[in-house]
Amino acid sequence: MSDPYVGEIQAFPFTFAADGFNNAWLPCFGQLLPIQRYTPLFALIGTFYGGNGTTNFALPSLGGAITNGQGDGPGLQPRILGEMMGSSTAFLATAEMPAHTHTLQLGNKTATNATPGPGTGVGIVAVDPIFNGFVAPPANTTLAVNATTQNGQSLPHDNMQPTQALIWCICYAGIYPSFNNS
Repeated sequence: MSDPYVGEIQAFPFTFAADGFNNAWLPCFGQLLPIQRYTPLFALIGTFYGGNGTTNFALPSLGGAITNGQGDGPGLQPRILGEMMGSSTAFLATAEMPAHTHTLQLGNKTATNATPGPGTGVGIVAVDPIFNGFVAPPANTTLAVNATTQNGQSLPHDNMQPTQALIWCICYAGIYPSFNNS
């Protein structure tokens, strides 16, 4: 690998990054660093990612995150340097679920030894003990209001995309980038 530039951010396999921390790389976990010790890096990124700008500054927080470039494009929201977005968990409201149906196949509630289904009160559905599950249901069946029950606990679900374990690191000791306009 060629000599890195100060402020360069790269993704590494975790084992390489752990070995490389003492050489020229720091993990991008949003940690605060002292300006006095990392002056060249501070001169490049300032307080875009946090810090007070007098004694410390923060690195980008890229641990457990999907990275995104700055700017905008057709149909995209504008993003700025250092902006945090997204969530690793999400709640779905009923209106956000895809439209779908559930096929219900039950036997005759008046069958001998039929067992009640979910719900309480009169007119509830029943499961016929001789029903084998492969018989087509009647074309039009009206169920009692309490024939079905709600399910779920309104807990968030994991929203993480499939990922490969990498660690984003920023170079703090290397070639200082040139800003020639030629």
